[in-house]
Amino acid sequence: METIREIFFLPPMAVARLGPGKTPLESYEWEQDVDAHGNNQTVIRSSVTLKESEDGSISAYLPDPRKIRFRDEDTGALRPVAPFFELWARLHDADSGEEYETPITPDLLDRHGLSLKHVRYHVTVGNQKAARRTGDAACGFRVRTEIAGDDFTRKPLLAFSPHTSEQQPLVYEHNPIPLGTVRAIRPVPGACETCGDETVDLSILRLRFTPPPGEVYGPPDAAYGPATLAVPGYLNDPPKSEYGRIHEIVPPQNRILNPDTPWSQWIMMTGLYDDPEPHDSYDGARVGNDQSWGVVDDTSDGTIEAYLSVGGERLTARARIFTGPPDFAPDRRPFYSLADDLDDRDLSLIEVTEQTYEACKDEVIDIFRRAFETNSLINLDDIRAQGLKDNASLQAQTKIPPTPGLPSTDARSMTEEDAVPPDKIPDLIRPQPVSVFSNSVPNDRLPYTVAVKFVHEQLVDEVALLDFLRRRPDYVKRLLRPPFGILTQLEADPNPDQEPNPAFRDPRIVRDQMHDARMPPYMRDSNYYPLSLSRRQYHLVVSFIDYLQAHPPAPMDAGGQKDA
Repeated sequence: METIREIFFLPPMAVARLGPGKTPLESYEWEQDVDAHGNNQTVIRSSVTLKESEDGSISAYLPDPRKIRFRDEDTGALRPVAPFFELWARLHDADSGEEYETPITPDLLDRHGLSLKHVRYHVTVGNQKAARRTGDAACGFRVRTEIAGDDFTRKPLLAFSPHTSEQQPLVYEHNPIPLGTVRAIRPVPGACETCGDETVDLSILRLRFTPPPGEVYGPPDAAYGPATLAVPGYLNDPPKSEYGRIHEIVPPQNRILNPDTPWSQWIMMTGLYDDPEPHDSYDGARVGNDQSWGVVDDTSDGTIEAYLSVGGERLTARARIFTGPPDFAPDRRPFYSLADDLDDRDLSLIEVTEQTYEACKDEVIDIFRRAFETNSLINLDDIRAQGLKDNASLQAQTKIPPTPGLPSTDARSMTEEDAVPPDKIPDLIRPQPVSVFSNSVPNDRLPYTVAVKFVHEQLVDEVALLDFLRRRPDYVKRLLRPPFGILTQLEADPNPDQEPNPAFRDPRIVRDQMHDARMPPYMRDSNYYPLSLSRRQYHLVVSFIDYLQAHPPAPMDAGGQKDA
């Protein structure tokens, strides 16, 4: 006798990516290229892909490993990433007393006297970005749809703005914004397909979310506008803004929003709103008086829920879905991902021991490889200039003196005059003058960008990285920007101008808000503060370096062999 104790989705969270293509993107995985010329860099390899049929069923195939198609071949349109969610159950075996997990299939339902008619799905997605800024719920838009377990038709997700009699809706119900589609996949009882070394069970209950193409919408007057052309100020003068190229804000067919909402009158940093960071991430910012053009896009986030009635009890499974922009560098991984953020919240800090050494080594190597992949995409010369200009504004407000032992935050940053000069910069690029802007020449337009990629590329190799960490442990520790502390570490009411704690940062202390040459240099987090490793990553790297120092490699004998 077995009983169903719980149901859940796998994966419990997924990110869909916008794309106007008619065919969803095929599946692929990250791998390390171990070929002679691969240099251990990350490459992508195709993996088993599920193809959706007109009747709602699926089939499995393995795409050509040498050719992953990111665009439709006939139109060149980017293909969307449309994730599947599998419905699983946790069962209890009364005879053995054990619990185990298994996918839900029609056969499993039948064994328990159930069918697809006992399954229902609820999908709720919305976009609350304008509502979050204005504080007016009617400036958000969302949609909720219900799907019977035996209904395999594709359901459009048409969102509009719920409102009261005293509110103006941003999105009218008769002119909704499409936020994609969702479909319950038709299970094929007992059917399996083998692709390479993998077998795919086609009878599992699945739901698929397909994102929208990536459109922008606005009110009728959101037709044409100027791009921002920021002109740097002199020293601590505020930058001036001049009109740049005139461009179309919203295409004519998408000028459907209500112009009489707070979103079309919203202006950042007026004192009327609790402005979310970053302040200027909306259309209309840094142009004219910073008034919003009333524009929104078709990204969204929400929940996917499944309900199963078992013995008079309703079991619930819930997953999260997010819609984001296309990934224009799919073989480059961020060194700080959503998974790292969840690990930082849910997992304890790692202490490197003899038992955990190999696993910790692999994770540290992966962090450095991902750091190289991230900085290979950035223009360090540009973000350095932006970071130092932000520092000048903070410095002008507080007049705090330089902090002993920390890198410079002014125009000396990452030059030979830096209070903590960065490693190898003088060797890789000609001497850089004390300036916010880098000194470029025709054959070397981005000197910092080229240099940082060269430095990090050497650390992709395991042997080179471990040697570097053993030889220069104190330098590496000083090079890493510490993460923000947890609440129990922070003072109740710190002085904003006080010297920072060397082990962690506090977002209320001005020096901890400033950019410098510590890794990753001049990059920003989601709150517009200097970016760092996560608390767990930072502690892992420091603990790993300490372990290497306490356990030096065995010396070699005359024959080149390690002594016992």
